[in-house]
Amino acid sequence: MKSFECRHAGVVCDAKVSGSTEEEVLAKAVAHAREAHGVDLSASTTLANFARGKIYDEPEKAAQ
Repeated sequence: MKSFECRHAGVVCDAKVSGSTEEEVLAKAVAHAREAHGVDLSASTTLANFARGKIYDEPEKAAQ
């Protein structure tokens, strides 16, 4: 599982999006940025690459 959090990108926002792939997470982050912040990440490769760099792998949960 991969995730992106706005606050890790320096935005005052508690949103977190997750997905199976980096592409899925980036698509969700782009949609969130447009809807919640009025920012179109798809219009800027620099911003999109910055957001892609903030995607991280979730630690695996131990089986109980």
